[in-house]
Amino acid sequence: MIKILKYVINENKIPILFNKNITHSEILLNVISAGFLIVSFDEIHGAFSVKCFGESSSLAVGVAEEDSDLIEHFLNTQLYSIKRTTKFFKADE
Repeated sequence: MIKILKYVINENKIPILFNKNITHSEILLNVISAGFLIVSFDEIHGAFSVKCFGESSSLAVGVAEEDSDLIEHFLNTQLYSIKRTTKFFKADE
């Protein structure tokens, strides 16, 4: 399953992912990068893949070159290691 979300990266290089209907500036004002991302989960390999694109018009900041790798690493090490048996995307989404 593929999902499009928004994100911001805070000053500590921690990604915050959220629904695309929320404005970037509603989440955080002090960011080093922000944009949109396509995230998918490969059940065969048990890993997330991420592609970042675009920019935040509300924050006037865009995607940084390392954002995709940073978010992908975060999801695969921090999030996925917590709940390896949880389905992240339901079939009806």
